[in-house]
Amino acid sequence: MSDALNTSWFDPARVNLLVGLAVFIAFLILNIKRAKGGSNMFIRPLAGLKAVDEAIGRATEMGRPVLYLPGLGDMSEAGTLASIAILGRVARRTAEMGCDLDVPGYDPVATTIMDGAARQAYTEAGRRDAYRPGTVHYVTTQQFAYVAAVSGFMLRERPAANIFMGSFYAESLFLAETGNLTGAIQIAGCDQVTQLPFFVCACDYTLLGEELFAAGAFLGQEPVQLATVAAQDWAKALAAAMVVVSLLASAMGHPELGLLLQTR
Repeated sequence: MSDALNTSWFDPARVNLLVGLAVFIAFLILNIKRAKGGSNMFIRPLAGLKAVDEAIGRATEMGRPVLYLPGLGDMSEAGTLASIAILGRVARRTAEMGCDLDVPGYDPVATTIMDGAARQAYTEAGRRDAYRPGTVHYVTTQQFAYVAAVSGFMLRERPAANIFMGSFYAESLFLAETGNLTGAIQIAGCDQVTQLPFFVCACDYTLLGEELFAAGAFLGQEPVQLATVAAQDWAKALAAAMVVVSLLASAMGHPELGLLLQTR
């Protein structure tokens, strides 16, 4: 009976995972305290974010709109939350530069929240009256009906910049390829690993996986989000260092550290 309880409650082969979790929690708590204390939380600049201003500037010069696609996620998905933060930055830049913005929504609740975020961005830019009703508008919750509507807009209006940020699924290739055919600058960020190859092939810049969340945290400047990204970076750096050290130790005839990193 005792052995059965020990087996169900604690597996000695996974002690290293427990230690790793404890270290990450420590990193997270430390960085949250740093962020709330006003410390500067550095996040590596992303090329895709730098290209946003360039794309909006090009659209302004050409007199054509910027199309922002927030993905097909609802408010329960992290990709949607990151997309809302990024939309705030995009809307502010379009307001400052006097460029038209179009945001077709998929989920009605997320669309309502994005409309509020865009209005707030225009207000902060001092151009509240320039916000065009219907800039953020609901289309449909039918996946490929949404694709048809957005593709039609791309072909009719020929936006100079297409920005895909959020959770995308089977529609990703249809949208990205249609935008590519129109000659628009395309910037994408997606948290669905299976869809990233399509964006990489059809877009000029792509935020890969968790870079979408880093972008949302960087633009939103919310302390807890910044602290989470910083803690993940610290944990990755520690893991990479341990792998390198274990490889060197194994090459020198001391495989003990490498064994500690294994799980069964």
